[in-house]
Amino acid sequence: RGREKPEEIVVLGGHLDSWDVGQGAHDDGGGSLACWEAVRLMKVLNLRPKRTVRLVLFTNEENGTAGGKAYAQSHGSENHVLALEADAGVGEPLGFGLTTKTPGGLERAQALSALGIGPVTAGGGGADIAALGEMGVPTAGLKNDMSLYWNIHHTPADTFDKIDPKSLARCTASLAVFTYAAAELEERL
Repeated sequence: RGREKPEEIVVLGGHLDSWDVGQGAHDDGGGSLACWEAVRLMKVLNLRPKRTVRLVLFTNEENGTAGGKAYAQSHGSENHVLALEADAGVGEPLGFGLTTKTPGGLERAQALSALGIGPVTAGGGGADIAALGEMGVPTAGLKNDMSLYWNIHHTPADTFDKIDPKSLARCTASLAVFTYAAAELEERL
């Protein structure tokens, strides 16, 4: 819960359902785990940003995005300032993409790259948060090295032995820093 603006919400999440022929390690078990761990780290470090950070583990991304649509329908009237999704595997983190119509929002996000999270570029989001984006909420996505991802995506080879623990830890750190910083900014993204 945010310490100054608890009614303003930063959503962070991934999706729990996976393609049924594999374990769904990169799509999207690793992304969901990294988001969960990012929030856990903020709590362990006693970091309480100005705005509320809400972890959402969506369902049904692989078969119609009903979870993301249901979340938007149930919570869309709340004051969301950012929705961030990790659904590109957990290869080496390369930065973030951001979609926003807020004047100066992209520039404020680009300034966050000085925190060591990689560049922040225009255009980002994900299937689970698309309905929030359609409602005008800025959306962002973690960008990763996807050189392995497309070889195993939706195949029996998408198993947890393909996840590099160091890359997963760096994805978690990047998500924690970006989420905390976005929730702490004076002005919205």
